[in-house]
Formats: sequence, C-alpha cells, structure tokens
Amino acid sequence: MPGKNKYSYKLEGVDENWSPASTQRIASYTELKGGDYVFRVRAANNDGIWNNDGVTLYIRINPPFWQTKWFYAMCIILIIGGFWGFLKYRTSTIKRENKILEEKVEERTQELAQKNKDITSSIQYAKRIQLAILPPLEQIYKHFPQSFVVYKPKDIVSGDFYWFGIKNGKKIIATVDCTGHGVPGAFMSMIGHNLLNQIISENGITEPDQILNALHQGVQAALKQGTNVVDTSDGMDVALCSIDTITNEVKYAGAYRPLFIVNGTHFEKIDADKNPIGGSQLDPDRKFTCHTYIAKPGDTFYMASDGYADQFGGEKGKKFMVKRFNELLLSMQEQNMQEQATILESTFNKWRGSYQQVDDILVIGIRF
Repeated sequence: MPGKNKYSYKLEGVDENWSPASTQRIASYTELKGGDYVFRVRAANNDGIWNNDGVTLYIRINPPFWQTKWFYAMCIILIIGGFWGFLKYRTSTIKRENKILEEKVEERTQELAQKNKDITSSIQYAKRIQLAILPPLEQIYKHFPQSFVVYKPKDIVSGDFYWFGIKNGKKIIATVDCTGHGVPGAFMSMIGHNLLNQIISENGITEPDQILNALHQGVQAALKQGTNVVDTSDGMDVALCSIDTITNEVKYAGAYRPLFIVNGTHFEKIDADKNPIGGSQLDPDRKFTCHTYIAKPGDTFYMASDGYADQFGGEKGKKFMVKRFNELLLSMQEQNMQEQATILESTFNKWRGSYQQVDDILVIGIRF
C-alpha cells in the first residue's frame, strides 16, 4: 500500500532535526542563501519499517551577484579607491589652498617687514633726536668729575631722561621718569625736557621746589589736563638737585623719586613728595618741598627712576626691590664712580637673567 508510505527529511545547514514523519511527499524551503546544501530523505513502508540509509540530494544554489565574493571584493576595492581618491582630492585641495595662503602670508609678511623696517627706522631716528637733546655726558663729568650716569632704555627710545644745566651759579641735575616707555614715554620726555629748558635756562628759576611747581603746571597746560578736550593722566616722577658751585649746598625736591645720600657706612634717604608732575586733577595748591643739605667730602648722592628696583629676575622671578637697591648702593662705596656704574650694570644683568627688561632704567651718582 504505497499510499501509506511515510517520509522524513532534513536539509543540512538549515534543519537541526529530522522533520516529523508524514505521507507528504513535498518539502518546501524559501529564502535560502546561495551555497551548497545536502538534502536527506528517509522513508517507511505501510508496515512502519524505515529505510535509515535514505536518499541524499546535493543542491547548489547560485546567489544573486550582489551576494557573491567577487562583488564584495569589487565593493571593497571601490570603497578603498573612492576613499583614496577623496583623500588625494582633499590633499590636493588643501595643498592648493595652503599654497594660496602661503603666498598671501608671504605677501603680508613682506608688507609687515617693510612697515616694521620703516617704523624701526623712524624710531631709530627718533632715538638719535632724543639722544641729541640729552646733555652730553662729557659735560656732566666735567662739572662732576666723580659721577656716573647709567641709562638703559627698555625700548629703542626711552621715557626716562636726565637733565643738566648751569644757571646763576647753580648746577642743576635731574632724573625724570615719564609715564610709560617706548614712543609714548619718549613724547613725554620731549615735553619734560623742553619745559625744564624753558623754566631753568630761559626763566632763570633755580630753586628745586619752584622748578617742580612750574614743571607741574607746564605739563598740565601742555597736555590740556583737567579739561574735557583730552582725557589724559600722563605725568612724570622727578628727582632734582640744585647744587651751589661755591658752597656745595645741595637743594633737593622730588615728585615720588627720593634722594639717596651715602657717606661711608652712613645711608640716608630723603623722601620725595607723594605727588606726581602732571595728572588729570587740577590742583593749583600742589606745592613741592625743598630740602637743603650741605655736602661734605666723600658724600655720594644718588637719584634713580623706579626701573632698576622694579626689574623681575633672580631665582624666583621676583622684583629687585628698593631695599636690595639701597643695600647695593651702600655695599660699593669703596669703589670709584665709574666702577660703581659697572657694578650696577653687571648686577642688573645678572639679576635679570633671561627675563625681559620691564622698564627704562636711569641711575645718576655724584660724589663730592
């Protein structure tokens, strides 16, 4: 009775177990992936006797082209090629843009270099003018044989300057520290120098306090300070001495800059008035104090701007400070004045080390 034959099948790689025995003679599989398969069938007659050897059918399913290895390889090649081509394109684009930028940078660099050269040349010329208006050191050394001037601008031009002149039997010398340094400070120094020439040389004022009073009024007038025309608080700190050529009587007045006097181991500091020269506040009652001192043989007078004491350096990058500056002045009294100048410069350079100079430096020393 063939109609009662039963069948069980299994597609290796798809089925884990044999299918339940049935009389159905059809096996249906869908959505099989491409590849080689083994289809096994076993059967039992109407008496339930199974043929365990069964029948084996080898089946090969050809996958669609997009599932073939050569297609995968081609896609990988295309992806790699596309990525490589994109990189080449981006690289060439970046190189082209970089070349354009380099050309622009080179052009701008040349322009800036030329402008910098022009500006530097102008400032160098301004330096020659500034040095030309300063009193010659030979003139100072002629009237003060034992003296020195240490003058170290931070930039090409300086906001510090010194002034010297002789009027009515008085030798007048001053250290002036203007607001700022570089070009702005140099402009202030020109104003201050011209005002001192006018006050002392032309108007004949030789009293230090009167000189500073007139200088203060002159700076405010020159810069239109205290008005709504120009908003500026620029000014200058000054230490000024008037020395009688016969009696060696020293008269001193200062605006924030003190006078140091050393004789052997004796150190004395004469404080300045706590008012600057110039400023935005109109202060008609501002007056500077005159101090009188009779210089004795061996006395050494020092006037300085704040640049030396404010310099950063040393092992910890701190300021030199006024106390250390005073100790330095006291420690080198056995040397003559030119040797003292050398010590001041070498000490400053050693202290500064790799740090930049922060301000203009001016120190004047005179020994009687």
